[in-house]
Amino acid sequence: MAARTTVVEAVCAVAARLEAAGVPAPTVDAALLARHVLDWSHTALVLRGGEPLPEDAAARLDELAARRTAREPLQLLLGTAGFRWVDLEVRPGVFVPRPETEVLAGEAVARLPADGVAVEPCTGSGAVACAVAQEVPGARVVATDVSPAAVDLARRNAGRLGVRVEVRLGDLLAPVAPELRGAVDVLVSNPPYLADAELATLEPEVRDHDPRAALVAGPTGHEVTDRLIAAAGAWLRAGGWLLLETADTRARATARRAAAAGLTDVAVLPDLTGRDRVVVARRG
Repeated sequence: MAARTTVVEAVCAVAARLEAAGVPAPTVDAALLARHVLDWSHTALVLRGGEPLPEDAAARLDELAARRTAREPLQLLLGTAGFRWVDLEVRPGVFVPRPETEVLAGEAVARLPADGVAVEPCTGSGAVACAVAQEVPGARVVATDVSPAAVDLARRNAGRLGVRVEVRLGDLLAPVAPELRGAVDVLVSNPPYLADAELATLEPEVRDHDPRAALVAGPTGHEVTDRLIAAAGAWLRAGGWLLLETADTRARATARRAAAAGLTDVAVLPDLTGRDRVVVARRG
């Protein structure tokens, strides 16, 4: 009888398949898929890697490897995405949070008073809102999205994490309580910021799986950020902050638009890869 494939051998084989398909970080993805099907920790995977891979796990791993080879996002295969200090549920049809947006969330946390108010339009899975609510538990955090699926998932994530986030269905600031007008300390958003023509240039994981409405703002890519910049003066308190994630190719232009709208202390911050990503501006 032939010896069964060990866990380590299976991981190496999956990594080779992923690499051949052009998947970034194939070894990491292969290990994470193996941990997922085996329900093991990282330590267990290292210590028990020489064990034979159970047949049912082998079949499941092969299925997930095929889907990852087809460039389905790893997060959707695992059903979760880590974001700062929280672990979020992710689902098809809702924008998948990614590490570069952790910079945006961190800036919101750093600028939000302990008892302040943060509003996050375009919340998607609720990643930024949940992270802010967890790290500044005394704050009032409101999140909005035009997608019912996103609102449902963001509410679910907030409930799972036990954090206080008011998640409301609607366009940008339209569903936010009028009493918060002029009282917001941090207006933070990772809105759609791509131009129509840029969609085709994206990695398949993003282009083929994230909702188009969560990616593309319009012909120029500035359409949604311009609306948020225009609204900031009315919704922020004096000294409050507008924080926007945007494309590295238009971050400087977005900053100039914020300054032209009368916001002060405008700056562009890099993401984890060093690319211009977050525009920060303050209401004077």
